Amino acid sequence: MADKNTNQGENLFKAVLMTHAILFFHLLIIVGLVFMVIFFRGVTQYMLWIFLGVIVLFLLSGVFLYRRIRAKGKETFHDIENSSLFRGRSFEVSFLRGLASLKFGQQGDLRAIENVSSDPKFQLEDPETVRIRELTELARLFEKKLISSEEYDRAKGLILKS
Repeated sequence: MADKNTNQGENLFKAVLMTHAILFFHLLIIVGLVFMVIFFRGVTQYMLWIFLGVIVLFLLSGVFLYRRIRAKGKETFHDIENSSLFRGRSFEVSFLRGLASLKFGQQGDLRAIENVSSDPKFQLEDPETVRIRELTELARLFEKKLISSEEYDRAKGLILKS
């Protein structure tokens, strides 16, 4: 339990540190462009170099992201495959609303697992289900002699009236 909390704390710290680094590099780019405008004749004369520099930065960030996904992604999907929820089942993970997807397991046994996190809707329990659960808990308390028969009858009457 403590290892899990420590690991989450380390991941959170790394994420915050990475965010600050990205913001710092954006600031450096803006400052560089300002110096180019002040000390050189203008940005338009160096537009080709700026364009090439942006492409190189974009490609380097793509390579960095690809390597990170390859390193961490295998570990993450391996953990998903070995979880008790998906053991012995086939499943598909879709990205970008189905534009890209990964299929795990056997081909013929794919079942859809709905992702409800994007539009959370809270559903109230059926009153009958709540009543049955309360009566079951009340009977368990009575069987273990944690409440008296008078308390049991009174609570049962209140549950059945509601």
